[in-house]
Amino acid sequence: MGEDDSFDDFIEEFKNAGFTVIEIVFDDIYNLAGEMFRWEFAVAVASKLLDVQPFDQPNVESAKIVARKMVAEYREKGSLPEQTFSLQEGNLFFSNETKKQKAAEAIQEFVENDFENGDSTTGKGRSYISLQAFLTPSEETTNLFHQLRTELQKKYECAVTFGYGPRFLHSTGQLHKGDAGNGIFIQFIADIHDDLPIPDEAGSDDSSISFGVLIHAQAMGDREALKENNRKVCAVKISGNINEGLEKLLEEF
Repeated sequence: MGEDDSFDDFIEEFKNAGFTVIEIVFDDIYNLAGEMFRWEFAVAVASKLLDVQPFDQPNVESAKIVARKMVAEYREKGSLPEQTFSLQEGNLFFSNETKKQKAAEAIQEFVENDFENGDSTTGKGRSYISLQAFLTPSEETTNLFHQLRTELQKKYECAVTFGYGPRFLHSTGQLHKGDAGNGIFIQFIADIHDDLPIPDEAGSDDSSISFGVLIHAQAMGDREALKENNRKVCAVKISGNINEGLEKLLEEF
């Protein structure tokens, strides 16, 4: 705001450090709506110059299509497709083939195999790691994931992203499945606790699916969509206490 100088010192630090700083001064709070339009318009123009369709989301929709198939199968058979795991360490399970005995070692093997044997799109210097948590969000869980994120970032010297599913699917899901293929994806899932039914129709008590089943279907849908797009993905299941499982992983890193 024009009269607000509370961030002046902060902005000066950026300028003095050599960063380019653009300052946009508002006359009143309603200017914010104009800025929203300005940058939405800018995205559309930039997309045109980059030959990107800004009004489509095919890679987001691909995960939704698979998830809907999973839900339909659940309603027909009463269960989702069973996922197999090659490793169990206490309450930690790892999906991909490995001869390691510890989940942390299996994760490291998964990442390092890509860094050593990556194709033209992945490998050290090209890949980023994405942590996808289809888990109940909490401050403690988030802090543990940020610690794990930092450990991976330091160890492999690459960008590491983190997001809770299924909410990240719409925003970064397009990037994960529609970029140049630079991602290495580690999906975290858990048993269903404190589940709630989803009414088949508004106002009805009849329910053929729960929120827990839906989240599992969305996790499976995203994993299958990633695989269909030739992305490297593994899954880690935490059975029981989620934070204890994450703490175990951190200890082994």
